[in-house]
Amino acid sequence: MKFKKDKRSELLNAAKDFHTEVLKGSDLLYECINDLIDGKLNKNKLEEVIQCEHIADQAKENYINILYKDKRALPFLVEDRYRMIKYLDIVSDNSEELARGLKVYPYELFDDIKLDMKTINDLYQETIESLVEMVNLMEMDFKTAYQKSFHIETLKRSAREAKYKILGLIYQKPQEKSLRVYLTSKISIKIFDMIVRAEEISDYLRSLIVKYPSK
Repeated sequence: MKFKKDKRSELLNAAKDFHTEVLKGSDLLYECINDLIDGKLNKNKLEEVIQCEHIADQAKENYINILYKDKRALPFLVEDRYRMIKYLDIVSDNSEELARGLKVYPYELFDDIKLDMKTINDLYQETIESLVEMVNLMEMDFKTAYQKSFHIETLKRSAREAKYKILGLIYQKPQEKSLRVYLTSKISIKIFDMIVRAEEISDYLRSLIVKYPSK
């Protein structure tokens, strides 16, 4: 029995390492977007986001190796746990992609969108934190994890409103600012798309809760 507990402990520790790096990257990206809003974007911090993605990749590979070495997937099938890993890896990849985009973004934000940009950025951070929390809860408390998925849906709806407020403001800018408008709109759309993707992952996790016996 102790041997089985040690195996499960190793699996959960690997999962924790992976989840921690995914969350660290998203938190750093959140800080970078706030820096952009304040007009003091630190490109070195953006590089930290990119490095987090690389570290998360290493943690992910370790997690997968442990998972497949002895088929230690309880309480899930190995294939389902693997999908959970890959979906969270997408979150990490998206953080890196936006960080790289911000590194080459040549403008400051329009003043009249800063408040709504802060809103959607706050919603992004809360969404990713809630998603990682939901993944961790899946190991021990299906009921609370299930409820968490509906909170993520609410965050997505609020983020949609913030996105369209931003787009509604910047699309009215003069024609000579069209490139700045386009590139700025891509930032808000990308943040929203990341929230949508997180909500889709939470839907998948909810399907696992339905699939497996209650815990």
